[in-house]
Amino acid sequence: MNEKWFYGRVSSIEQQEDRNALKKQLERGKNGGCARFYWDIQSRTTEVREGLQQLIDDLKASSKGLVSELVVTRIDRIGSSSKLFYALMEVLRSKSIKLLALDQTIDTESLGGELTVDILLAASKFEIKMLSSRVSAERKHRMTQRKSHRFAPLGWKVVSDRYVLDESWCICLLEEQRCFRVWELALFAFEVFNECGSVRRTCDTLNKMFGTKSKVEARSRKTTGKQVIDRENLDDADFSSNKKNTYKRYPWGSLQWSPSGLKNFLVNPVNAGGTPFNVTTKSPSGKQLNHFDKWDCNWDTHEGIISREQHEQVKRIIRSNANNRWVGSKRVNPFANLLKCSNCGGALTRTSGQLQRGGKLIHYYQCTYFSLGRCDRKEMIRSDYLDEQVADLLVLEATRLAGMVNLDREKREEPVEVKELRETLAGLEKLPVNPFVEKAKDGIREQIASILSLHENVTTRSILVREELSQMFCDREFWETRTADDKKRILNRFVRRIVVDRRVVLGIEFL
Repeated sequence: MNEKWFYGRVSSIEQQEDRNALKKQLERGKNGGCARFYWDIQSRTTEVREGLQQLIDDLKASSKGLVSELVVTRIDRIGSSSKLFYALMEVLRSKSIKLLALDQTIDTESLGGELTVDILLAASKFEIKMLSSRVSAERKHRMTQRKSHRFAPLGWKVVSDRYVLDESWCICLLEEQRCFRVWELALFAFEVFNECGSVRRTCDTLNKMFGTKSKVEARSRKTTGKQVIDRENLDDADFSSNKKNTYKRYPWGSLQWSPSGLKNFLVNPVNAGGTPFNVTTKSPSGKQLNHFDKWDCNWDTHEGIISREQHEQVKRIIRSNANNRWVGSKRVNPFANLLKCSNCGGALTRTSGQLQRGGKLIHYYQCTYFSLGRCDRKEMIRSDYLDEQVADLLVLEATRLAGMVNLDREKREEPVEVKELRETLAGLEKLPVNPFVEKAKDGIREQIASILSLHENVTTRSILVREELSQMFCDREFWETRTADDKKRILNRFVRRIVVDRRVVLGIEFL
């Protein structure tokens, strides 16, 4: 069998403007004789997509010769990341599958084709950066003009670029015979916080008071194959958003509060008459919310529902709670943004820390959706158990890769320049660890991988991962002697996610 598979993607904006945008892509694949279709509704900058990941997994599991071509309308439908594109290309080459772009005549197997792809990806990245630059300039202009943001927090709405109180009716408590307007509900949240003294207790109190169950029936977020469609079912497919059952905030959803969402609401300067700016920072994994003490703010842009003094008192309480011994530590979390629950797909986060004898600090990780009732995985995994299991899996993968490296060296003689670079690298390995030496070693490894990729017809990235992992994790001693910062850097360099089921690490998905 020589089947053709198709991958389509549209951004959420495209889908909003034209509800048939994705279906039009898939129809073209159907007319081209494709038998199976994968799709996503996400930005091209998003590297972790369910449809694309399912496609890669299915290609890896397929027998050689089953699929002859992977069809897309354009290269940028795969994404703007060269790392992501060549990761897919590596899988296609291993299965002898040709990539076909309907609107672009590109031979990805030729040197000219690779250059063309690199230019297209670079142009796509440039376009994204230009859009980001314009958005950033517009935000700075609004900050200079003391204007509000486009969206308002609970209790507020934006009118003529200013925050005004939302006077619409929101909810009534039958038992107390009390009705709340939206801004009154926001003010009431502060009153409850002042009585409870902590974000989590306030969250539980509000959810109980407004009839939102603290524990609801768990909803699985496992991949259901929704982003995979056979040719026969294409006409009846529902091209809605990738996102599973999510709980949106008022007014798009219920009044259910989460601890993190409530904390961000309580420290929002809008409630005290200020407009915050620079609340997020870009990172390799996406935008990260800065600590509220690092936010910039224009004060006295409107009249708040609480005073500046009350606002500072709220932040002092939250800071003091964060310094308690029983909550998460400020120490570096090497597994940040990598741990995923095998049951629901949600992230595992540090929920508490315990200082043991000898000064050793043990953290506990739990699925973030458990406290909201969206997952039934109550069990936590200790940081030391997690670290040991991750190290075992890394050593196991390194052993496998080392066998591949040795086998390749036996089959073919390495180029002279590679041998010379390896000798230089071996000399640097004997030097004491410092940032300059590490940077030099990374540069040499990249040179080696670049040279070998031309001889082995695989991507530079795959060789780099293979070489580095096989050298780093030849034994447990390397991992055990690394600092938390080193572990975080290494994991972010090689690992896409770590799947955890209760207290067991099921596997590691590498980049």
